[in-house]
Amino acid sequence: MKFRTKVLIINIILLSTAISTVGYFMIKKNFDLALDSQIKSAIEENNLVQSTMEYDLLDISYSTNMITQMVEAFNSSLTGIPQNQTIIYIVYDGELIFSNANNEIAYPDTLWQQTVVGKKVYSIESLNDKYYIYTSSRNDVFDKPLNIITQKDITSIYKLMEQQKDYFRMLLIIVLMVCGVSMTAISFMLTKPLETLKNTSEQFGKGDYDARVTITTSDEIGVLAKTYNDMATAVSNHMDELKDMVARREQFVADFTHEMKTPMTSIIGYADTIRSMELPRETQIMAASYIFSEGKRLEAMSMKLFDLIYTGQNKVNFSKINTVKLMSDVIESVTPALNKKNISLVDSCENAIISGDKELLKSAFINIIDNARKASSDNSQIIFTGAIEKEKFVITIQDFGIGISEEHLNRICDEFYMVDKSRSRKEGGAGLGLSLASLIFKTHDADFKISSILSEGTTMKISFDLYIEEEKEGNHEK
Repeated sequence: MKFRTKVLIINIILLSTAISTVGYFMIKKNFDLALDSQIKSAIEENNLVQSTMEYDLLDISYSTNMITQMVEAFNSSLTGIPQNQTIIYIVYDGELIFSNANNEIAYPDTLWQQTVVGKKVYSIESLNDKYYIYTSSRNDVFDKPLNIITQKDITSIYKLMEQQKDYFRMLLIIVLMVCGVSMTAISFMLTKPLETLKNTSEQFGKGDYDARVTITTSDEIGVLAKTYNDMATAVSNHMDELKDMVARREQFVADFTHEMKTPMTSIIGYADTIRSMELPRETQIMAASYIFSEGKRLEAMSMKLFDLIYTGQNKVNFSKINTVKLMSDVIESVTPALNKKNISLVDSCENAIISGDKELLKSAFINIIDNARKASSDNSQIIFTGAIEKEKFVITIQDFGIGISEEHLNRICDEFYMVDKSRSRKEGGAGLGLSLASLIFKTHDADFKISSILSEGTTMKISFDLYIEEEKEGNHEK
């Protein structure tokens, strides 16, 4: 059952219940008021008859024809009362002695028995589809009870009540029909945005991740639509990230396979040559040198790949690091490789404390400087500085080598990505250095920025948070 149908049914039930309840109490109240008026009128009529009877009874004397005298007195005094309005029954000592009714006796037998002097008793009875109110009063005449019973027709108020009920039922049906049509239209208008939201959700579920809801209301449905759009955007972005991650993983596997295949092919080829042929000493040494260099490249690639996977999957132990000591250790490690190309390292460092894993950061900076060395020509220089800038410690590595174009700059930190594959392989690279460095900086919440100009060089800046002395000292995990 649709939501709008449920709303319609519930509203119709509530409306009909409310109107029926109000109508019932209104009709009942009107009937009670009319009935009270009739009861008061019947009592007043009985009082009038009783007063007349009491006056006539003063002339009655105790004798054998006493009852005849009463009847004659009653006939003469009650001739002015219309019989079609009030019927009078006079019971003396349990026997009916007078009645102005033309039909048979209709008063309740027990009514006169319940009456006492000075009080009136009434009852409402139904007779031949009509309703009557009987009122009884009592006088004692010669020590015997004389009951005066009046009968008043009140069928009209019952008919009026039935007419009101019929009119109310007809009015209720008309009101419910009009309200039903109106509420159907209103509920359709109110639930139409929900229908739009449902259709959009179905489109989104079928793979249309660009589907959005165009609801501009400011009520709860509008808020829901905005929340849905935000959710759809977040899911769409996440799907794009997942697709990109899957593509990068596939590319990673392809690049890794390719990088493994090239040196292995060389190693197998030269080893087979040495194994199957008699070669001059110089050729053997050259083949062995190729096998050695390709083996070293595989070794370096496997170690960096291990570091990359380990860093990405394990927590890093943080401790206080002195920046001067860190940069000094890095310079000591890279100096031999720089000396082979006669590259001078211009360094300067302010004394500061940062938080992190010293060995991982050392490995990252060695990789970056080694990349700078590969991109630089002989007899050039590399700048390696550290300074405090706006409550951050910024380490800058700048070379004046071949530079990186804009198209390569965005992918320079991808695994196995090499701008110049032939030069990188010749230098013993595998395209994992900057990927590892970028991951290490990310685990340290450091800001890593790269800028480069072709034929002018590349500048890399890494910004760290300064260590705050108020922090709890000792190792902590991130």
